Amino acid sequence: MVTVLFIFIVASLASLTLTPVVRLLALHFDLTDKPSARKMHSGKIPRIGGVALFGSFFLPFLLLFLFNQYSPVTEDFFSDNSPFCFVTGALLIFLLGLLDDIRELSFLLKIFGQLLIALFIYCCGFQITAVTTPFGADFAIGFFSLPLTIFWFLLVINAINFIDGLDGLAAGICLFVSLAMLFVCLVNGQLTSALAFAALAGALLGFLRYNFYPASIFMGDSGSYFLGYCLAILSIGGTIKGQVATALLIPVIALGIPLMDTLWAPLRRFMNGQSIFQADNKHIHHRLVRLGLTHRRAVLALYCLTVLLGIASMFLVHTQNQSAALIIFVLGIGFIGLLHYLSDSSLFSVENIASWARDLTDESGISLQRRLFFQHQRKISAAADPEQLWEAVCASLEILAFDYAEFQYIQQNAAGTAKTSQRTLSTFTFSWRGVQQGEGGTGTARPALSHASVLRIELPLHQLTDNGTAMHFGSLLLVKDMSHTVTEPYLLKRVEQLRRSMIAALEKFDGIRSAPLLSRSSLQFLP
Repeated sequence: MVTVLFIFIVASLASLTLTPVVRLLALHFDLTDKPSARKMHSGKIPRIGGVALFGSFFLPFLLLFLFNQYSPVTEDFFSDNSPFCFVTGALLIFLLGLLDDIRELSFLLKIFGQLLIALFIYCCGFQITAVTTPFGADFAIGFFSLPLTIFWFLLVINAINFIDGLDGLAAGICLFVSLAMLFVCLVNGQLTSALAFAALAGALLGFLRYNFYPASIFMGDSGSYFLGYCLAILSIGGTIKGQVATALLIPVIALGIPLMDTLWAPLRRFMNGQSIFQADNKHIHHRLVRLGLTHRRAVLALYCLTVLLGIASMFLVHTQNQSAALIIFVLGIGFIGLLHYLSDSSLFSVENIASWARDLTDESGISLQRRLFFQHQRKISAAADPEQLWEAVCASLEILAFDYAEFQYIQQNAAGTAKTSQRTLSTFTFSWRGVQQGEGGTGTARPALSHASVLRIELPLHQLTDNGTAMHFGSLLLVKDMSHTVTEPYLLKRVEQLRRSMIAALEKFDGIRSAPLLSRSSLQFLP
């Protein structure tokens, strides 16, 4: 315990001393963060605070290494090559972030660098090999160990990076998470991990003196990458287990805020039609500010949530299986409610989710109506002559509840002798009226189209050939009174499917040859 306290105090004092020095160097070399539309500060702020965090974290361990003969604890700490692997990975991820702070690397290049470092760490033995459920059952994950370990590594690093949008937010959240994990490690006798978490907490405490609102220095990507690396690796570097906890369950809950924001951000961007890699100002902390909270209060609110999650994760160490399951259930409901409240989009409402499910079943051909309409499409495509074609089309139009349809079929007829041949056009008109307009057949008149709720769709039936010319087979007119029927949700999609089936059938009829395009497609509501 004395060694843990020593590590914490030395790291805190080192951070308090190094941070002002790093800030002056950043100002001298103009390594600052400029204001922009998606950033909350209005002036130039030094952005290489990660240098101070990195140095403050490792300074206590350097002292321990120099004087390890005086402490039996440190002899065990440096007994294998794990510290060497940890330090190497930390240096690589820190340099990657520092290079990004200086030269602003592309997103893909940063992800590629993180991936390589994750592979290195995995090969060094920092691996997720099993998962324990809240009910006590252990499951070995086998070959999923590599992708799950790399996913966890990338997730935590970028979670800390994304949450670093308000002064002191990322540093404060990582401080509380480190303290929670320090407590868990001490309770479970994981002294090596406890020393690392103590150093991390001390470095963050000293850094917050200059990073809390209004901040005079930012940690930058070098700091957020390094913090994410430490939290990701230390959470799986030792076996942190209580009666129900796994090496991941406790840090997942403690890091709930940044992890939730990181997983939500690409999904939100995707559903809004944006690139999932495109930066925006719709993260949780931005949303809190837009809801009316001041900068300081938004940070303090997220601090409080992190503390509550940290306490919940510590409870999991000593709870029974049923109690742990209840805690996880309550936290899950809370996360869902928080997402719903903080989201500035209604994309994930119950109505929209139901609509997406209907679209998916229709597009995949699972829905009953799509399968029924597909049968009619096959009958249309298999028609042997225009009369059979029109009969099958009318059956389809009854399903779609159209009121009137008219099919103008253009046929080319060969005439003349073998020496002099010419083509003549013959036009045949087929019409149909629905039940609402009264029964009728070929030759019936068009219904009166005098009110504003009538939908009129006129479609050309033509097919482009390989050389770019159009084979024209005629046109299809569809009329529907929208005032007395419920509109089928996929009406226009069904009309397009109907048109394609008709063209497939018309291409097979004898006597069809190329002809000029006579009409164009139009869709309008008649006045």
